[in-house]
Amino acid sequence: MFRETQVKRLLLLAVLSVSRGLSDAGCDAIMGSSGQTYRWALQNPQLVAPVLLKYDFLEYKSPLMSTLTDNALVIQAPADITANFVLTSPDSNTTAEQKYRLQSIQLRKPALVAEGTKQELSHELEVVLVHREGTGSRFANVIVPIEVSAEPSLDLLAPLLDQAELPSEVGELQPVLVSMLPLKLANVFANVSFQHFWAEVKTSCNGGSAGARIFMRNQTIATSKSRLQRVLNMLQYAPEQLPTLPPTQTWLVQPCPRGGSCAFPTPTNLTPQLLEAQAALANDSTKLQTAKQAMDESLLALTGNGTEIANDVYTTAVRSRDHLRNAQAAVDGASRTVETLQAQIDSAASAVWDSDAPPVGSGDSRTTTSTSTTTAISPAVSAKPSMLATGISVHDCSMQAASPVEVDLAKTEHVDAGSGESSEALLFWRLSATPGLPPAEAAAAESAAVAPELHVANLGDRLRITPVDQKPLMVLLVHGLELPISFVEVSVPGQHALAGKRSAAEIQLVHMPSDASKAVAVAMQMDTSQDENAWFQHLGDSLPRAGMTKEVQGADPMMMHPAFGRGVAGHFFRYDGRLLQDSSCARIRWHVLEERGHLSSSQLQALRQVLRPPGSAFETDPSALSPMLLRGQSRVSLATLHTGTQAVLAQEASSPSPVLLSMPRLRSNGVKLPI
Repeated sequence: MFRETQVKRLLLLAVLSVSRGLSDAGCDAIMGSSGQTYRWALQNPQLVAPVLLKYDFLEYKSPLMSTLTDNALVIQAPADITANFVLTSPDSNTTAEQKYRLQSIQLRKPALVAEGTKQELSHELEVVLVHREGTGSRFANVIVPIEVSAEPSLDLLAPLLDQAELPSEVGELQPVLVSMLPLKLANVFANVSFQHFWAEVKTSCNGGSAGARIFMRNQTIATSKSRLQRVLNMLQYAPEQLPTLPPTQTWLVQPCPRGGSCAFPTPTNLTPQLLEAQAALANDSTKLQTAKQAMDESLLALTGNGTEIANDVYTTAVRSRDHLRNAQAAVDGASRTVETLQAQIDSAASAVWDSDAPPVGSGDSRTTTSTSTTTAISPAVSAKPSMLATGISVHDCSMQAASPVEVDLAKTEHVDAGSGESSEALLFWRLSATPGLPPAEAAAAESAAVAPELHVANLGDRLRITPVDQKPLMVLLVHGLELPISFVEVSVPGQHALAGKRSAAEIQLVHMPSDASKAVAVAMQMDTSQDENAWFQHLGDSLPRAGMTKEVQGADPMMMHPAFGRGVAGHFFRYDGRLLQDSSCARIRWHVLEERGHLSSSQLQALRQVLRPPGSAFETDPSALSPMLLRGQSRVSLATLHTGTQAVLAQEASSPSPVLLSMPRLRSNGVKLPI
């Protein structure tokens, strides 16, 4: 009965505070936000902070009020909670100026990392403890990564969520911490370390920002799968956020309970590890040269025999490829180790604690201005931005890089892989290497990759094709490096021209890694033929129209082009350019095969009926927040949905066909077109 009275009293106070408006918030009582979502900071064991984090967090059992915002569940810290920490140096002269008190607990999604990459510390949810400096205008955010465990021992979410009804709409208020379990925030700081750096966070005062210490916990805290799912369901309409990179210099900070006696951690001397890594790199480099020479000999044998390749020649080439791949992987790993250790040593030698701190008071209530307005889109069905997720910048690009429609292949470099002492042939495989698999399992994996299910999206002037399971459609091997194909695009007519003439159609395979400077593409010019293209035939009789998508059962990608069936292409045009005109400005290394493929007249006609010529007006930019599938949903956060999509949502809510929705498109003269 007493517990129920507490909850009712809390709700009444919340309603009264809302009815009073924002007079108690804003610039009178400035609140901090959870800030950016980050890639997890790498630990530098030689860079140790000259301070201890002395924390004082007592158990708390009374209900707390939570509010659902567009991107987080925000739980306000009450006035009677004991939750604070102090940064103390050996001389303790700065203690009074560096005390931080808890303002709120915020539950949010982690950053969306690029496909094929992962966080340094893998996790599914983040809890951010937002603190404000007691005598100043700065903040401190403690970011806690949450992962799922079958038997979580220190579950931070259990006392907050158990027996609580969570908000389901933005702006809704609901009490949490209503069970008999106490909230033990001291567990966040016990027996762990943190990575520290300075950043800026948005505040409640006039859209301003303020300096904030960021503490990233170096270990995850476990929760149950059911509790995690409750939070993710509540945050399902929160927009996906790309990760912000932390500074290269982050400091290891050691917590210590208030009143306890803790020794300052000792930095690790990394010089012996660096010398050992350098010796390993020298040894691996010698092995790589031997493997490269063997691979060159095998490729010359392959390309010198035309289309008739003996089994022993092919087997030798595969064996040489495996040796080269392993040798290259060893060199890459050793090089990264040397580079990382050397960077950590150099960073520690030049680093000064708190040198990146903003001046006191410089960030408080600072209003941010912008020359343009951006609107967060909250999709009804969560969709990963296929281009943005790779980290490609779509701003400040150099227009000196030519797009395919601006290139005449006759003026580019022509590569004849069999004419020199070392071969530069392109190799094609269905799957990346599966070391350690028995032959039977490797054969089964190869068979499963023959006919993947495909997602086909019509972007207006080209089809974009990706496997439904998000695995690479095939793998390109260049100079011993395996490059998984991110997506395939089909356009009609062809984008590239040779002596001013374009092919009937063009198929492009694009490898788009997180480092946009290493993007690679292979283009195949397709002519008209009486024979059907066996791979294209499986895309279906009815291709999706502009703005629509469909899923089909694909065919073996090695049937797409004659070179894929052989597994090697030795003659091609090569140049450095970018993607299609007015699209992403990321640089890309293009390889256009000299050998041409084919499509039948009926297949070309099917393409012409649903696609515009590439680079024409009204082009849809594939990098502008990748297309989102909107099906009939019971609830959409319209407060964060672009106003231009509301009419489409209302019209298509009951439609069984998915709608491909992008950001507002532009005419060539810059005028916005309705979606």
